[in-house]
This record gives sequence, C-alpha cells and structure tokens, in this order.
Amino acid sequence: MGSDARTFDNPAHAQFAQAVRAGDEPLARELLAAGANPNATDASGTPLLNWAIAQDDRRAARLLLALGADPARGDAKGRTAVHVAAMARSTDWLDLLLEAGAGADQPNTVNGQTPLFDALRARQPDNIDRLLEAGARLDVRDRSDTTPLHQAALVNDLPSVRRFLEAGANPRAADDTGATFDAYLFDGDPGMLSGPVKRDFDWIRAWLAERGIAPATR
Repeated sequence: MGSDARTFDNPAHAQFAQAVRAGDEPLARELLAAGANPNATDASGTPLLNWAIAQDDRRAARLLLALGADPARGDAKGRTAVHVAAMARSTDWLDLLLEAGAGADQPNTVNGQTPLFDALRARQPDNIDRLLEAGARLDVRDRSDTTPLHQAALVNDLPSVRRFLEAGANPRAADDTGATFDAYLFDGDPGMLSGPVKRDFDWIRAWLAERGIAPATR
C-alpha cells in the first residue's frame, strides 16, 4: 500500500485523500459535494478508511468517518476497517470504529470471517478482549464453517481456546472438513509446553474428558 494519496489513480480521489490527510475538512467537504467518494479505493483495492488506519492516521480516519466512509467496505481480500483495526497493536483503532457504530462481528466480504479471527491470527489479546467486550460472538462461522474456537486452535492460542470454552463455545462444532477445534489443537509433545501454556493445555484436555469428548486425532 502506498504512503500517500498518489496511490489513488482517480485525480479527484487523490485530491480528496490529500485534503483528508491534511485535515482540511472544508476542502474535503467541498470535494465531497463535487462528487468525491469517501469509499474510494486505491490501485490495490484498499478503501480510504483502511488506508488511513494502515498509516496510523487517526485524524484522517475520524474525518473520513464524519464524511460518511463505510467501515463495512472490504478491500481486495475482504478485510474491512474493523478487520484492519483488529490486527493493530493497540485497541485505539477498534475503540474509534466501535464508537462510530461499526459492528464487532462485521464479516469479511470475501471469506465471512469476523474481526475476532484476525485478532487471533495477529496475536493481539487486547483486541480479542475489546471485541468480546463489544459483543463479538463465538458461534459465528466463516464460509468454510470455521469458528473462532477453530481459529484459536489453529494458531495454538491456548488461552483463547480455554476462554472460549469457558464462555460457552461449542466444542462439537465442525468445519467444512468435518473437523472440530481439537483436531487443530497443539499435537506435538506436551512435554515441550511449559508454564501457563501447559496449564491451559491440561485444562482443555481435562475439560473435554469430563464431558466425554475424546480428543480428535489427525
């Protein structure tokens, strides 16, 4: 992704992006009235709002939201502004978007995954917390029937696996291959685990055993 408005091929969009980045609201509104699109995308298909977040430009993002930018607009990979925010290193971006009315379960426009999937992949526990506080659901499925519990297991985020189970995530939910989350859970030598991670692993295995659920094998 480019670092400035030149990544927007349409001159009108580039001028609008420059005004937004400069914080020139009067000019941005004038250009908007003349037909500029707050949801314009750059050459790679990235919407202006995602572009502002990627550049950590809060002033530009706030102005875009005020001018009608849609946080549900996906980029070429389907990631909305909320998905990009879920991968950030702080909750500030999620706070901004959620306070602006964006949904915690906004689906990726290509694969249907919610921002929680991206927060898990990016290993951002604070963003996981923030999304759950905002009502992110654990029973959602993407277009491959993968759930957040599957995703937590896929990235070996054992604390999140435990947390999701404690919160009521369905351990018997199967993806489109027929696999439940435990098929993706850490399958190496448990002796290699240590500290809290080992305790979470042991807790998960005991939790399954207490419910008569035999751990899946690959």
